[in-house]
Amino acid sequence: MPDADPPSPMHAAEPPTTDGDSASPRFAAWERRTRVWALVFAALTLGVTMLGALVLIRAGRPVVTTVVLALAPACGVYAWQTARIRRRRSWFRQPFPPEWEAVLQRDVLFFRALDPGDQARFRRELQVFLGEKRITGVKVRLDTTTQVLAAVSAIIPIFGFPDWEWDQIREVLVYPTRFDGEFDFGDRRDHNILGMVGTGSLNGLMILSKPDLIDGFRNATDKRNVGVHEFAHLVDKTDGVIDGVPGVGLGRDAIGPWINLVRRKMSEIEEGRSDINRYALTNEAEFFAVTSEYFFERPGVMQRKHPELYAALEGVFNQDLRSRVGAMRRELKRGRLKFGRNSPCPCGSGRKFKKCCLQ
Repeated sequence: MPDADPPSPMHAAEPPTTDGDSASPRFAAWERRTRVWALVFAALTLGVTMLGALVLIRAGRPVVTTVVLALAPACGVYAWQTARIRRRRSWFRQPFPPEWEAVLQRDVLFFRALDPGDQARFRRELQVFLGEKRITGVKVRLDTTTQVLAAVSAIIPIFGFPDWEWDQIREVLVYPTRFDGEFDFGDRRDHNILGMVGTGSLNGLMILSKPDLIDGFRNATDKRNVGVHEFAHLVDKTDGVIDGVPGVGLGRDAIGPWINLVRRKMSEIEEGRSDINRYALTNEAEFFAVTSEYFFERPGVMQRKHPELYAALEGVFNQDLRSRVGAMRRELKRGRLKFGRNSPCPCGSGRKFKKCCLQ
């Protein structure tokens, strides 16, 4: 892990543990399913190899040696299929890195508003994502803050789905600035893209602007978070297409009412009667991603101003944030950070934001 960030004033002296091998129900259920499928594949492999072994035994080959050789491929298949279980268990046995905890406590309001049990589950999800996915800096220093916040962006939208596996993504590319449609970055006017989900030859990739990723968490009240925005697109893509109609959380009977709700809300934005970011007017897919940012950053405000939309997103993400609104308000009052061009850079470099990640 690269340079550690400065400790948070709210960070406990001892880093929390992740309970060793006593995995949460989410990982226990995943492990059971993985082992069952591993046994199925191993049994199929064994069936094929044993047929071959019978032929060889009838041809006069030694019985014991032939049976052992027939068992070996099945054992190899089972070991290969369960390798992720062993990797995850090894991560959970390790103390949770204190520099990761410092980032969570300092920058992630969503995490601080969770109860202790859910915080422990959040830490496990973070260990898994950072262990199994690549986060790569492109001509930019990849510090602890950036790595953790990229992973946190993935965890927040799917925290209500205990069985979720991020198979849609294999790598997050972090750019030093915003970029254009040709993936060139810099300070030109047309460098105006904050994040992007890869398609076609870039399928499985995501690109995020480092300063905008960090700002999305440091400014916890502006209803904007590019990391959550881009991973919301991937939630939308669970049915194979990014179209603003997510493949999870919406039953068949709910799709029509959802589309009608989206159209009504987009009309309100166009008429100037809504506080939803006008970028949501781009298309239905961007409406879903923009309102997902709003939902996770300001759930209490959305529930008050857009109760029907809040209820719909609550169903889509399977998360009732109403119970956390009070905790989020308390955390904002206790730990809200002022963040501007002259603020210390959140990457932990010690330089001003305008002289570091904003460049």
